[in-house]
Amino acid sequence: MKAIVLERFGEKPRPVDVEEPGDKSGWIKLRVVRSALCYRDLLTYKGAFPRAKLPLILGHEFTGEVVRDYPEYGFSKGDRVLTLPYTFCGRCEYCLTGRENLCRSREWYGEHLPGSHTEYILVRPESLVKIDGEMDPNYASIASCVIGMIINGIDNAGGIEEGDRVLVTGASGGVGIHALQIAKAYGAETIAVTRSEEKIKFIEEAEPDHIILSDGEFSKEVKKLGGVDMVIETVGEPTFNQSLRSLKWGGKIVVIGNVNVKPVDLQLGLIILRQNSIHGTLSSTRKTLYKAIQLYRLGKVKAIGQEMDLTDFEKALEKMEAGESRGRIFLKP
Repeated sequence: MKAIVLERFGEKPRPVDVEEPGDKSGWIKLRVVRSALCYRDLLTYKGAFPRAKLPLILGHEFTGEVVRDYPEYGFSKGDRVLTLPYTFCGRCEYCLTGRENLCRSREWYGEHLPGSHTEYILVRPESLVKIDGEMDPNYASIASCVIGMIINGIDNAGGIEEGDRVLVTGASGGVGIHALQIAKAYGAETIAVTRSEEKIKFIEEAEPDHIILSDGEFSKEVKKLGGVDMVIETVGEPTFNQSLRSLKWGGKIVVIGNVNVKPVDLQLGLIILRQNSIHGTLSSTRKTLYKAIQLYRLGKVKAIGQEMDLTDFEKALEKMEAGESRGRIFLKP
């Protein structure tokens, strides 16, 4: 079968022929229906996660179809499933309190385990949630690591109230374009920030209330609108301080993106004197995965991006690395 394999850090992963996985006790075999390209894939190949087990099949955002009956786990041949991007122990303090994303025994597909940029994959049953066959496979592939992750970040920061003003950086990216939709579904007035005039028309697909075009100090324009109650920060160091300056007193930043893995120059006065807060978020949980399903059923959020063949992975990676991708890139095996 075809798979996208990373042999060495810094060496671009490429499609190769690998052996199809066989049955394994305690695991469920899926036919991959869709696998989305995440910026984490790019960071992994660059060496940002040195504990990744090489050689490695990349990919952790996916949806699939169960290939045979697994009565011991309640799955049947042909079942369509969503999946968390990691395994977890189910016994620790985090797992027992619904925070399995923080499990210290957690292992990531596409980092510690063979990933989803391939045709077949073995997945732990606790990672899976059944869905009906009517869900858009593109949405299903990002229901966890994108939709559920954003929901997790918002929930951990105390949520969004009806009428809150929410800013999203990197609005044309795979996280940003969906964060705009989710914030709007929660009742927020949304502000999209982009540095590319060419991407404005694309961002309009998420129906933000305002779009700010800026390659620098966008906080001045945000303050003209009255500041924001929350920033969903999908970029990281390049925009972080402008995001902090865009907050109202008592506002919150939900940090999701970290595109260049650089530290930020944190101005503590802006946090202390205005009682602003910063919230990190790590992936999703089963709870937020179910919330992602509900948003889809209500027609509140849709998958936005482009489909490409798995064999065109190198081209897809180049588009992401060059900042030319719009929304998520959905890979079809």
